[in-house]
Amino acid sequence: MPRLQQWGKVFATACLACALGAATPAFAQKAVAAALAAYNRGEPAAALRLLYPLADRGDREAQYTLGMVLEFGLDRPTEAAVWYGRASEAGHAAAQNSLGALHYDGRGVERDHARARQLYSAAAKQNYPMAQYNLALMLGIGRGGGRDETSMVTWLTRAAESGYDRAAAQLGRLYYEGLGVERNTATAARWFRGAALQGHAEAQYYLGSLMQKGEGIPRNLEQAHQWLEKAADQGHGPAAYQLGLTYEMGLGVAANAGRSLHYYRRAAEADHAQAMERLVQLYESGGMGVAPDPGMAQLWRLRLASQKAD
Repeated sequence: MPRLQQWGKVFATACLACALGAATPAFAQKAVAAALAAYNRGEPAAALRLLYPLADRGDREAQYTLGMVLEFGLDRPTEAAVWYGRASEAGHAAAQNSLGALHYDGRGVERDHARARQLYSAAAKQNYPMAQYNLALMLGIGRGGGRDETSMVTWLTRAAESGYDRAAAQLGRLYYEGLGVERNTATAARWFRGAALQGHAEAQYYLGSLMQKGEGIPRNLEQAHQWLEKAADQGHGPAAYQLGLTYEMGLGVAANAGRSLHYYRRAAEADHAQAMERLVQLYESGGMGVAPDPGMAQLWRLRLASQKAD
């Protein structure tokens, strides 16, 4: 069961009487926190008992939290949409974002990209970073309305400046590839670093790759290796493949056939096509301490063909 969290201060305890009685803001806040704690203990029914009375009274935080428990804890998106909707009407930014996501995916409600975009926009204007990111993506591809790359970059920047790692990583990609902005690898590296420091695997991979080449950032093979390892440890296939190349070619490390093969295998297990191709080559002809193995070569060849067919 996924854990539910909230922005802001979380109170540790509350009692059911607080939720059922005259709910002052302090009591309501404690009851919502207690409901979250119950949910995170694996007790969604207890969370519902705390939340329903407050939500019925119009407490928008309780309505939003009730929606989260229903959606993520009990897989009841239709009911979740009702409570997200009530909280959204009261101006709750996180609820607007969550309801927008349901409309975007068509979960529990009719798929409606225009409505999703409206809801993301409402939350974004309240400085909710996740909604700013979601709105930016819709603007960038013209989903739910017209395409607007300038606004896309504006909203991504606002979200990234608020510390949202996915927005920072996406901005890094835009500046690296020159999409919607003038290509600038130094700016790309800055945004990648911000997201990488927060543990974003894709950003760690790009930062490591840029450092390895000295592109937009001073070349530093040791740090590049560290960032690539961090990304690979999160199951990032391209980072694992890059490490395979690094050990095969001895880029900033001593060449090590065993380590190279290890990372090629990890990348291939993460469905990285080039890593699969390299394993096919190695198992077909041998090399890097690998004895020819037609069976393994065929296994990876079939897996690669299956991936390409998909």
